Amino acid sequence: MKKLKNVLKLLVGGFLLVGMFVACEGPEGPQGPQGDPGDPGPGSVVNWEGYKEGIKCADCHNPDVDTVYYVWGRRTQWLTSKHAAGGAYFENSSTCAPCHTTEGFIQSYLGQTVTDHAISSPIGCFACHSPHSRADFSLRTTDPVTMLAGVEGESDFVFDYGKGNLCSSCHKPRSISPKPDPTKTADTDTITITSSRWYQHYGVQGLMLAGSNGFEFDGYTYSNSFHTNSDVIKDEGCVICHMAEEARNPAGGHTMWLESEEGELLTGCNLTGCHGGNLEELDYEGVQTEIHGLLDSLHTLLLDREWITASGSVNASSSNPLKIAPAYLSGAMYNYYFVEHDLSFGVHNTRYARQLLESAIEVLTIE
Repeated sequence: MKKLKNVLKLLVGGFLLVGMFVACEGPEGPQGPQGDPGDPGPGSVVNWEGYKEGIKCADCHNPDVDTVYYVWGRRTQWLTSKHAAGGAYFENSSTCAPCHTTEGFIQSYLGQTVTDHAISSPIGCFACHSPHSRADFSLRTTDPVTMLAGVEGESDFVFDYGKGNLCSSCHKPRSISPKPDPTKTADTDTITITSSRWYQHYGVQGLMLAGSNGFEFDGYTYSNSFHTNSDVIKDEGCVICHMAEEARNPAGGHTMWLESEEGELLTGCNLTGCHGGNLEELDYEGVQTEIHGLLDSLHTLLLDREWITASGSVNASSSNPLKIAPAYLSGAMYNYYFVEHDLSFGVHNTRYARQLLESAIEVLTIE
């Protein structure tokens, strides 16, 4: 009996103790601040912005038709673009992914270490926009872009063309080594090139528009076309022409093409403040024809000197370096690739493209 009483005492005491703690707890307080999300782990692409409060999914994901952003119509345009169909997203190693893949671009934008992406997607909607976190299709960034100078002694250029800054996040040059040097004019000055890709890659459009980064030979004059300082282009950048839209024309919009089966898209070109309705073709006053001819002439001179191959690559490798003396003459080859890789054939900056090629041709003809 005594043992039973002791057991009962322990049970009653335990219940009282639990009750006391429960009574002291009181109602649940307000939730504390959100803690740090922690390390997402190597290679992760995480957008901690999340979904914006109050976002209306049906504005875009409409079972009938989206008349707010025309997401599906723009996606249909994008599917014919070079971004979607060009195959560049297979260049998905860590050094290429920031501009060739959506995954790498977002990593770079978020300040993360860019990693390899064996499974990658083309530059698409979510590279340029973040609609779920912003509840709209505003651009991820329009911050000015610093572009690497390719010529020795020149400073890096800060590109600031409004919405075009997003485009130029990738349409900018990469580094080059060794850089061509305008001061190396002595017969004993030699530049040694060991790469068949001795140029600033293919994204030179931003600097061609801005009229910077070409190799400017001493004694020659270089200037820019109207496009470089146009108020309209400075505000809208690339989109003013490449993303204009016109009924019954499959170019423009998110295709970003200026030519289609239906002809050329000149809507953006003919805006007030630009050509004002007077432009009838992209080959304005024969500029594209002229630049093609100058490129062909310079190409022939470079072939004759065996500086480039018939396929268009630099005739150099680590085992068979190309040596050019005086070193400054390499600027002619540099200008060839700069204008050729711009792909507009003078439209972006007629005067600058023409002058870069004409001076290169004259220098190689004289020397």
